[in-house]
Amino acid sequence: MADWFTHTLVGWITGKTTRQDIALIVVGSLIPDLSKMNIALILLGAPDHSFFDPLHTPIGAIIIAGLFALIFHDLKKAFLALLLGLSTHFLLDFFLIHTHGGMTLLFPFSWEGWQLYVYTSDDYRVTIIAILAALLIYIFYQYHERKKNQSHKHD
Repeated sequence: MADWFTHTLVGWITGKTTRQDIALIVVGSLIPDLSKMNIALILLGAPDHSFFDPLHTPIGAIIIAGLFALIFHDLKKAFLALLLGLSTHFLLDFFLIHTHGGMTLLFPFSWEGWQLYVYTSDDYRVTIIAILAALLIYIFYQYHERKKNQSHKHD
């Protein structure tokens, strides 16, 4: 399932393997799910107008990433890291079997849904694969860091 935990893990994996800003990539991987704020408003008694739905579209998420990047000194670097995170989110969600018709990739020009019908949102195997991949990458980097530290001690 492509939940927040899985999106965070995939963002971390992407940041670690690309040697980019891990924190910004993880934040970027979660930006599209800001659309879930609508759920909180409904629970608080507000009518459901799906006001936040456009945040779970590429254009909506890119606008939020651009606004968020404005608070950083190196705007371009921050924006690119956030975009990389966004791309991991949309890639994972693109493979989902959506109950509401898919991802609206062409918003605001079309609300048509797109999906590849690979796994359902309650399929835990995607999360397990992400956990195993993150563990392998963590072990790999720890091993190389120790090896590097040992070679510096002998110099």
